[in-house]
Amino acid sequence: MSQSNHPPSLKRVTKQRRLTNRFADMQAVDLTPDEQDTLVALALKVLEPKVSYDTFTDAAATMEYMQLRFAGKQREVFAVAFLDNRHRLIALEEVFQGTIDGCNVYPRVIAQRGLALNCAACLLVHNHPSGNPTPSPADLRVTRRIKDALDLFEITVLDHIIVGGEGASSLAQEGQL
Repeated sequence: MSQSNHPPSLKRVTKQRRLTNRFADMQAVDLTPDEQDTLVALALKVLEPKVSYDTFTDAAATMEYMQLRFAGKQREVFAVAFLDNRHRLIALEEVFQGTIDGCNVYPRVIAQRGLALNCAACLLVHNHPSGNPTPSPADLRVTRRIKDALDLFEITVLDHIIVGGEGASSLAQEGQL
């Protein structure tokens, strides 16, 4: 009897993958905080090559990505996704870092970086280490200041996304931009 050189059926391959999936039955509570941080870093390495330029035009996918990327940070971080005129990503940069409950943000620095990258639009993103993504009055004020500054250079602020362990909020979706 000769053995077939044909690849195994798709059904068999799928079953084999399920049997070898080390993460299938794992829960977040099974991991230490360090292991959780490592897993998030690994997830980002897996996801980033698969993120197309279109991701930043899809509000739901953008919010999920930003939550994964920034929600677990121990200190407040303010980032900007600088976009071209078709809203494709030029750069995603952590522009400011703060403490557990605040971050100094300077619209001038964001404008300088946006001009240096020749961006046409941007997404503002920051985390709330408390976990609650509800925008504070200070968040609304700084968004307005940044939007006003960038308007002078014809750089459009598309959204300000606030992320936390409890979810994410979009100022654009909430009509507060």
